[in-house]
Amino acid sequence: GEVLHVFVSYRVTTEGAAGNGLALKVARRIRSLSTDSAQVELQIPRHGWGIWPRSAKRPVPFRPEAAKVFLDQDCLLDGQNWLLGFVQGLAASMVFVPLLTWNEEDGGSLGDMSRIGVGGYDRVDHVLLELIL
Repeated sequence: GEVLHVFVSYRVTTEGAAGNGLALKVARRIRSLSTDSAQVELQIPRHGWGIWPRSAKRPVPFRPEAAKVFLDQDCLLDGQNWLLGFVQGLAASMVFVPLLTWNEEDGGSLGDMSRIGVGGYDRVDHVLLELIL
């Protein structure tokens, strides 16, 4: 059936393209390890490949035997409600990988979470929402 193997949760400003790029690096590494012929123990058996969910866009390039990793920048459908896309991606995933960082400069993704409700910093925190779900 339809399956995602891994859902990578991250904050764009700290682990995404606007930050250190860690999210994309993690997603690419998971995909490459799952298809590395020298790493047989990390390969997904044929019966575990599953079908890419219709509720998510396949990243390019795509290999059916590779781990199906949900990374919003690659997988949210154009025009789709972002909250619905996240929830469907998370619900279809076998493993949830939250990328949480801390640094002295601005606090990283954990620093952003710690400022919620302080000094007018009032907004929906998507990383926290994914952790709650």
